[in-house]
Amino acid sequence: MVHIYIVLDEAGDMGFSKGSSRYFVMGAIIARAEHAKKIRRIPKKAREKLGKKKRDVPELKASKSNDKIRKFVLDRLYKCASAHVSAVYVNKANTYDYIRERGSQKAVHYNYLSRVLIVDSLKPYRRSIGYTPDKALTIEIFLDRYHTTKFRKRNLEEYIRKMIMEAFPHEVKVFVHQKDSQGEPLIQVADFVANAFYRKLNENEDLLQRFERSGRILKFKQLY
Repeated sequence: MVHIYIVLDEAGDMGFSKGSSRYFVMGAIIARAEHAKKIRRIPKKAREKLGKKKRDVPELKASKSNDKIRKFVLDRLYKCASAHVSAVYVNKANTYDYIRERGSQKAVHYNYLSRVLIVDSLKPYRRSIGYTPDKALTIEIFLDRYHTTKFRKRNLEEYIRKMIMEAFPHEVKVFVHQKDSQGEPLIQVADFVANAFYRKLNENEDLLQRFERSGRILKFKQLY
């Protein structure tokens, strides 16, 4: 049996006000389940590098960390041999008017981004690990509950299960977990991945060079 974890998080925002971000990025970690424990230990290891006053922060966030911590987290993730990263993004200047004007469309928009990211990452990842359809496949998806509640992603879990099973019609089991990021270190690490892609767009800063050189960026694509 092949058991894969996909962990999603975001950078930027989905708003269209004057102070909103230029880009909205959805990033992902894709790894074999046997490496999940190692990835979950990364935030704890990163905290050990913080001063005593900051060591007990409730959640490690890339946007509130310095470059040293951001690089440390991504380097540790790189050392997990099966870990690959992926992202899709939108330049909100190109967003269709009906999405801008109808708040209910944000849920549909979010679902579409998640579908493209998950399906288009799974296809090359399966090839990279030598997966063949005769093997049973289990996929677990982890999402930050804050984001999925905030934008009212109706029937998101059902949507994700359905779209994976349609894309991969052989035997596949899909589990979707909407977790509080403070209590789920996997999502905290995914935050650093999404932030790294976001910074690559906005500041021409590339903290993912090692992943890129080794062919472990599965996708980095502008959707519009």
